[in-house]
Amino acid sequence: MDLNNEREQNRKKMDDEEAPMIYGVEFQARSLCAVAPTEDDTIRFLVGTQSLRFNNQVHYLEYDEENQSLSKSIYSHRAGEIWKLQAAPTDKNIFATIYNNVQDTSVVQKCSVWEIPQQTSAGGTTIDDSQIHQPLQKRFDLQIPNATPTNVVDVAWEPNNSSGDRMATINETNLTIWNIQQDAPEIVSTGTVDSKSSLKFYCCRWNPHQGTQQISTSIGPNIRGWDLRTMKVSYQIDSAHPPFVRDIDYNPNRQYYIMTCGDDCKVKFWDLRKTTECLKVLNEHSHWVWSARYNHFHDQLIVTSSSDTRVMLFNISSLSSEPYGSLASSNDVQDESDAKDTQIVPTDDEKEDDRLLKIYEEHEESVYLAEWSSNDPWLLASLSYDGRLILNRVPKNEKFKILLRCPT
Repeated sequence: MDLNNEREQNRKKMDDEEAPMIYGVEFQARSLCAVAPTEDDTIRFLVGTQSLRFNNQVHYLEYDEENQSLSKSIYSHRAGEIWKLQAAPTDKNIFATIYNNVQDTSVVQKCSVWEIPQQTSAGGTTIDDSQIHQPLQKRFDLQIPNATPTNVVDVAWEPNNSSGDRMATINETNLTIWNIQQDAPEIVSTGTVDSKSSLKFYCCRWNPHQGTQQISTSIGPNIRGWDLRTMKVSYQIDSAHPPFVRDIDYNPNRQYYIMTCGDDCKVKFWDLRKTTECLKVLNEHSHWVWSARYNHFHDQLIVTSSSDTRVMLFNISSLSSEPYGSLASSNDVQDESDAKDTQIVPTDDEKEDDRLLKIYEEHEESVYLAEWSSNDPWLLASLSYDGRLILNRVPKNEKFKILLRCPT
């Protein structure tokens, strides 16, 4: 009995050490992204605001783990209220926004790429994050020339394991690939939704595998993969999440595996070689699931966010590249040409069921995004519509389990 009490006290003590960090944004917000990793391993996030009455802002945040503090720089985004943010994969000072812009009494969603200005003092040293409401420097717009204005609904950078010379945007009916090597971006290719369909594009995700020659898009409740060499559909999943797919993410370590979520309150996992039925379904949320993200380093860790105000952390070992702590065979990870995976079979002691690890309940409104840090495997950020950004950590006991089981 005494031993049980001691264990309970140790568990509570461990939970106390993992208290969340909360940062409040002045206005309502629904856009969040992790900034590209840098050599100094500083943890950075961007948050964009949605205000109809005031100039909108981009908050550039740096997290100091040692001192448990956040430093901020706030930049003015006068172009309009921000709906989505995407940071460049290799440059911590460049990012894209999708925002509302008023044109001739109508509101159009546009996409622009911005650069954070480099502020320097007279002596030439960089001023720290004390600048407030400095204007951003626009690099270029991603706008189809001589076309009737249409709403751009999502943007994706070519992943950083490639040259990173391309970006993708989608409006309601078209997927457009841009070459951004020059000062003025050029259209490389386009794909179009079936003209007979009333469904619209909503999100796009670039495949980090297979030479970055594929993009997945959501179209209403359906998902379509596009081969960028031919701009033809390479795979399709019908009725993945009726009535609407909200997010798609690629497993960073297993090239044929994706995760999706949507308005049916579910998170689903798919093998793109066999899309007739999903591999697994998570039913823990009670309202729309807005985001689902793989951990960049340990792909068994999954974070999801929902309009039910909750953020959930899962361990899905059975579909990861580290099943039950053992790496899948190199053939499975590097060249999954055979639909039947070859994996190390765990013993009964090693095997653990896929499970919900933790529910984070610090938010009070819809949580539109949850994002992993780009360089810390154990840190995640979530943003709710009331402008509350919360940094949480993977529970230490789960962290140690993963580290102890990973092959050296």
